Amino acid sequence: MVTPYKIRQGKARDIPALFRLINELAIFEKAAHLMRNSIAQLEEDFVRHYAFEFLVAETEGKVIGISLYYPRYSTWNGRCYYLEDLYVQADFRGSGIGEALLRATAEEARKAGATRLDWQVLDWNDAAVRFYERIGAYVEKEWWNCKWEF
Repeated sequence: MVTPYKIRQGKARDIPALFRLINELAIFEKAAHLMRNSIAQLEEDFVRHYAFEFLVAETEGKVIGISLYYPRYSTWNGRCYYLEDLYVQADFRGSGIGEALLRATAEEARKAGATRLDWQVLDWNDAAVRFYERIGAYVEKEWWNCKWEF
């Protein structure tokens, strides 16, 4: 049975649900120990600093999936968007919600004048890699991520 759901823009009132799903994602990615964010920080960054936007997938008033994204700039391609997190709760995977969130995110990027949507995928997440390749995304394997924490 297909779960009825809707995709909509995230609002400040959705921040606790966003935080809950970000935590679930961190656990899924075996990286919960690296989680330093908080509900208060997300609220400040969303409401006061406009640091990101997000979409939610909900069913029966419950948020079951998220897409968090923000603008970035490519010197080679101009305006792009970066998809920081795409997550659907395990019980709802395989029902098209992830693809709907991803396509809605791409549409938001296009409306803002972006020509590309970028994101990362863990090398061990074979299901996600297959999903991204199936929709036509190119999965780069030659670039390495660098992080400099302050």
